[in-house]
Amino acid sequence: MSNNQHEPCAAADLELCILSDHEWRVADRRQDEQSPEKVLGYINQSGSLFEVLNIESPRRHLTFNQFHSAIESFTAASNR
Repeated sequence: MSNNQHEPCAAADLELCILSDHEWRVADRRQDEQSPEKVLGYINQSGSLFEVLNIESPRRHLTFNQFHSAIESFTAASNR
């Protein structure tokens, strides 16, 4: 689940942007703000679940019980 354009992110390289009270954009802080490689995906809270849309695998639906698990799904460690 890495971005094809560059190396997978370490947790320290992830950047969260709050879009609403239940939506977040996950980005790679190493990339320029104008770069299309910046955005890695989105997290949406639906009830008590966190749904992940990863740009790398948009047809794969990921759901997590905890917010931190949803964030970690974008890291290099989760891609092994």
